[in-house]
Amino acid sequence: MTKPLSPEELDKLQTVLVDQMKDVGCLPLDMVHGLLSAIAAGPREIAKEEWLPRVLGRMQDTEAMGELLGRFQEQLLTDLKLAEYGPLILQYPREDGSMLPLPYGWCQGYAAGLEMFGEEERDKALSDEQASVYLTPIFSFLMYEQEQYFDPPNETQHRETVGQLGDAAVAMFNWWNAQS
Repeated sequence: MTKPLSPEELDKLQTVLVDQMKDVGCLPLDMVHGLLSAIAAGPREIAKEEWLPRVLGRMQDTEAMGELLGRFQEQLLTDLKLAEYGPLILQYPREDGSMLPLPYGWCQGYAAGLEMFGEEERDKALSDEQASVYLTPIFSFLMYEQEQYFDPPNETQHRETVGQLGDAAVAMFNWWNAQS
């Protein structure tokens, strides 16, 4: 097993992705985490060479970043297998001192990862009664209007649904494994 990313390596990954996002079109780390989670859980292996350009955009020197991202994916696959998985969710500090979870990037990434398997596999998951239950919390956040991102229509329900995302990702991992 490959060594998990250290906090310093994770910070480096986050910083490079954020710094390069506008210039080269790479994805933010929460979206990358969602994308790689869906890919790790999916019906077949998707080679790093296939998903890496989607993550890094037009970044030129991708070797070091590719190595970090490969280890990042291996760690989340291990977490999914052990059911010790938690999605990478940004937190928004509010005036009252509370933090509001912002799951939108992770959920968008997960949906994009599911799309990478193609229409037939995506539709298989969406049309299966059990899988659709697991996907519901993930896709529910994609229904938000942009003005609701920082002011959800029902904050209690918002927080409860965010709390279901890790279990949903593990359940989808297990569901795909049962399909093969």
